[in-house]
Amino acid sequence: MKEIATFKAKYSSQEFIATVFFKEGGLIIDITGPNDHLGGVGIGVPYIRKNGEKSANYHCISLPAHRDGELAAYVARNIAKITRYYTVVILGVHFPELKKHQLNAIIRFFEGWAIDIGEQIITKIS
Repeated sequence: MKEIATFKAKYSSQEFIATVFFKEGGLIIDITGPNDHLGGVGIGVPYIRKNGEKSANYHCISLPAHRDGELAAYVARNIAKITRYYTVVILGVHFPELKKHQLNAIIRFFEGWAIDIGEQIITKIS
C-alpha cells in the first residue's frame, strides 16, 4: 500500500485531513479530524451506466452507536465515480448535538470535498 496524497479542509472551526493510499486497483482513504475515532467505513464501487455515464454504488458499515458509515459511503461513492477505482473510506467525526439542518450541511461539505479530492487524485495517478 502506497500513500499517494494528503488533503486538508476546514468545516466551521474544525480541520479534517484525508490521507489517500493506493492498493492494487483501489483507494483507501483515512479521514481524521477533531475527536478522531473509528466510527464507520464506506465503500464506493464504480460502474458505467447503460448510457455510458460514470456512476458508483456504495455500501456502509457503522460501528455501534455511530452513524459515520453513511457519511463515509457518500465520500467513497463520489470519489469512486470520479476516479473509477474501488474506494474504501474510514472515518469517525464527532459534532455534538447536531440539528437536522446542520447534519445536512456537513453532508454537503463532505460530498463537495470528496469531489475535489477525486479530481485531484486523477491528476496524481495519471
